[in-house]
Formats: sequence, C-alpha cells, structure tokens
Amino acid sequence: MTRVLVVDIPGWSDRFEDEAAAVRHFDPVIVSVENTVPLVRMLRPGRIAMGARGPARYYRGEDMAAEALRAVHPDARIGIADGLFTAVTAATRANPVCIVPAGRSAEFLAPLSVDRVGDADLVGLLRRLGITTLGAFAALDAGAVRDRFGVAGELLHRSAAGHDDSPVTPRDVPVDYARVVDCEPAIVRADELAFTVRAVADEFIDTLARARFVCTAVWVTLTTERGDEHERCWAHPRSFTASDVVDRVRWQLDSIARFTTDTSTEGFAGDGIVRVRIAPDQLAHISRYEPALWGEPAGDRIHSVLSRVQSILGHEGVLTATVAGGRTLVDREVLSPWGDKPVIERRASEPWPGHLAALLPTTVYHDRPTVQVRGRSLITPAEVFDEPPRILEFEGRTRDIVEWSGPWPIAERWWSGGVLRYRLQVIDDRGGAWVLLSDGDAWTIEARYD
Repeated sequence: MTRVLVVDIPGWSDRFEDEAAAVRHFDPVIVSVENTVPLVRMLRPGRIAMGARGPARYYRGEDMAAEALRAVHPDARIGIADGLFTAVTAATRANPVCIVPAGRSAEFLAPLSVDRVGDADLVGLLRRLGITTLGAFAALDAGAVRDRFGVAGELLHRSAAGHDDSPVTPRDVPVDYARVVDCEPAIVRADELAFTVRAVADEFIDTLARARFVCTAVWVTLTTERGDEHERCWAHPRSFTASDVVDRVRWQLDSIARFTTDTSTEGFAGDGIVRVRIAPDQLAHISRYEPALWGEPAGDRIHSVLSRVQSILGHEGVLTATVAGGRTLVDREVLSPWGDKPVIERRASEPWPGHLAALLPTTVYHDRPTVQVRGRSLITPAEVFDEPPRILEFEGRTRDIVEWSGPWPIAERWWSGGVLRYRLQVIDDRGGAWVLLSDGDAWTIEARYD
C-alpha cells in the first residue's frame, strides 16, 4: 500500500469571497511545497497530497518530513498513512501531525464516524441500518456492498477498511501566460507607456488565442522607480483584445496620477514606471466567444460602441448602474465603469426597513433640491398630514398634485438616536411622478420616474 502525505489548512476557502480567489491565493503555498517536493496534487483549496516516500527519504523520516512541511503555513496540519482516504482523515484529526503506522489504517479508521465517507445518501442509509462507524461499515461483506451500492459504494467500502489504493496524481503545472515589460528609461506619460506595452499586449492575447483561451479579467501591475507597486484587476464584459489591455494600462497610470497629491514634479510623486506586468486572472475557452455565423449579436455591437466611447472619454467615462441595498435611493445606486465588476457593500437581499420597493425610479438626485408641498398652507414632513397635499413648488414653478401616497417613515438606527425621515410619492398634473424625501422640516426631491 502506497504511503501518502496530506497537508491540510482548515477553513482555507472560508477566508475568501469565492473559490477562484481561494485557489489563486493557495497557489503560492503549492509552489513553495513543489520547490522541495515534486508531484504534488491539490485535492481542494487548502489541501494537497503527495507520495510520502520522497519527502521521508529527503528529510530522513516521515516525522521529520511532517515537521518540515508544517512550515508552509502556520495553520497547516499533516497526515501520513497508507492510502489517500486514511491520510486525509489523519490530517483532519492531526494536532498538528498525525502519522498512522503502516498496516494500521483499518485500526485507526474503525472507531470513526461513518459520516467521513462523504456520501450523504449512503451515510443516511447506513445509519438507518444501525451502522454508525467506519469499522462497522468495513465489516460488511464486500460482495453485498457492491450488489447494493454499485462500484462507487464498493470503493467507499474499501476506503473505510483502509484499502484505498487511489493514485495520487500530481497536478498539471499551469502555463505562465504573464508578460513583463521593463522600461528604460522610466516612463511618466500614459501615452508613452501605452505605446511601449502595445507589442507585448499583442503577444499576450495571441499566446492565449493559440492555446484556445480568451481573457475575461486581467491583472496589471505597475512598478515605479521607488519600487512601489500599483496593482489592479480589470474585468471585461466579454473578453480582452490587445487594445483593451493597452487601454487598461493607460487608465491605471492616469488614475495613479489623479489620486496622487504630490504634484511637485511632472507625473505622480516624481516617479516613472520601470516595469509593467500583465497577467490573466480569469480565462475562458475561446469557443464560447467565437463570432456568430450570421454576424454579431446586438449585445456585441453595444459592447463595441461603449468600449470605443470609453477609450475616448477614459475609464470612468461610461458607467453602468447596479441596485444595492440601503434605505435611500442614493445609497442603493452603485455606478461602475463599463466592464468592471460592481463592488456591492450592501446586499439588496438583506432587510432594509423603509426602502422603496420596485419599480424603482430611473433618475436619482444626488444633490436633492428642496421643494415645497402645500395644501391650504405649507405642509412640513410628518407621519400623518393634517390635510392632503395639493401643490408642488419647485424652482419657482408650481404644479398641481393629482395623486399622492405616504408619507412613509424611514427610521435609521432609532435605538441610538438616529434620524427619522419620511418619504412621499406624488404625481403632478403634467404626468410627472416624483419621490420626495424629508430633510429636517423641509421636503427634497429624491428621484423622478421617467
């Protein structure tokens, strides 16, 4: 039976927003192990396996190998045993190292819960039969298990008995598609930098195309003369062309210059760019982005036009709106540059008492101009009106109110003395539909239905 070594970092995936990020951040851990031990297999983000024979010979013993590999991460736990299933189980029970002696896998597994086989349907049936441990499952007749549960059940039965002979297949070493441009002398102007990286951007996209890939998100890293690195991941609504990559490099340098307060010299803080690194973050197979037989769909034409406008006006020249969570419409409006993934800090799925339900207005006033609401006299915000509103005065113009609803209270953090505001919806005699929001003793225009 092959001896297997497993390195497990508990809760790795829970530390990141999605699996792709967990894989990306785990890759340096794998590389650090591969620098010493070849033929490493990633079982999932945070868990790798390898044959134990090589590390044991290199470090002069399994115990020494386990201690050495613990250095890859402070939370790493090491399991060594006969077979992959037993080694994984040992790693999850390690504190921080668990080595199961050769030939003792069945004894180690026997008292453990049958839940460890990982098949919910099989576990549920075994528990209904009164089989709650791996030892009890392993004691069942192998032929009966195969007849009842098929080949998959038979393999799990062998694993529970400590006879797992699954091979530890090493991972395919990923191709490094990243490209680096060294600038000598350093470059300060964005147009010069764009010209410099153009050939490399062409090579970057052509290399991906030959491998039958397109890039849908790319990392751009700019290194200054002082050694500062400005890194950003740019997303694309479809896939990057070489011109798109060049635009992102130019926009990134422009944004650095715009947000740098030191204007004592030309450029940003007097530094020029000495290195540009372009690397893919997300790849997709090119077949998903092949041109259609009967021409481009409408969505592609829209993207082409907006991308062209964006290349002229700059990165933030074309914005798209996303509805987030919040009570006021300004809080719920998230504007993102065309092609960027929106950054949602407040999820719309969470409860937001007092928020305006769909359908939402299309025009939101960030400056919220003041208006007056009148009946026989001026009507100030209150939970209950003394009289119905009849007139809306805005910028010296008067409009009759024909329909209205509200006012609806919006209580924010009432337990800590928060502000109590009211929202009112009105329709004027010209068909204009307005959303009014109170500000102290006055009404303001929050939004308009177009």
